[in-house]
Amino acid sequence: MEHVDVSRDGEVVVATLNRGKANAIVPAMVEELHEVLDRVRTDASVSALVLSSGNPRMFSAGFDLAEVFAFDDDRMREFFGRFMDLFEGLRLVQKPTVAAVTGHAFAGGALLAIACDFRVMAEGESGFAINEVNLGLVLPDSAVDWLVDALGPAARRVLLGGQAIVPAQAMAAGIAHEVVPPAEVVPRAVALAHELGGKPPHAYAAVKRSLGRAYGQPMTPAGRGEAISQFMAFWEGAESRKARAEAIAKVTKKMSRADAGVLD
Repeated sequence: MEHVDVSRDGEVVVATLNRGKANAIVPAMVEELHEVLDRVRTDASVSALVLSSGNPRMFSAGFDLAEVFAFDDDRMREFFGRFMDLFEGLRLVQKPTVAAVTGHAFAGGALLAIACDFRVMAEGESGFAINEVNLGLVLPDSAVDWLVDALGPAARRVLLGGQAIVPAQAMAAGIAHEVVPPAEVVPRAVALAHELGGKPPHAYAAVKRSLGRAYGQPMTPAGRGEAISQFMAFWEGAESRKARAEAIAKVTKKMSRADAGVLD
């Protein structure tokens, strides 16, 4: 695979995001993660999945500004649908999933981590943010319902505030299940995956479905279409177009300064 490295640790599959410095999400990465999920879902020799990053300072910065933010509306509708399918697949797969969050996790990257059953984060000042509101974007009701269930009391702060919280705050809010030194994140996540994968699989799957409550069922085709339309209504709006253009300009300026040897 081009953007995801896949390895095995016994019965645990480790999928490592490995796309440049930011692990920015593009269609090819989404399709590779779908392929990994299909393998985990159907291979009886796999007991659990760990989603990690090859960059110790960045789990994922979310959607790629240069590529994804340049999509026309039809292309974005297609891409967002596939991303929502991935989010749904991660949260509903009937095997344990653990996110090894090394470094920053923003927007779509944070959503991938939240879709997993458990999150192990690195100590330090790295940020975790679901900051779509800052870009004039609103996640579909179906995703927000799940996030409220997963984030608990922190949901209002994370979704409305749109600002990054550090791992210690994520731990206090129940978003992170463990916070360990950076070098221990992936080994601890793999160990946790082995522990969870060793539980009776049918019972684990049943409890996982029960914990999902009303949000634990797969979206119907009609529900999927409604979710995409909700997101696109804001994506196509003037407010989001302006915010996205400003974000691209800010990143472009920062990169130009870096290329010129200017330190902020």
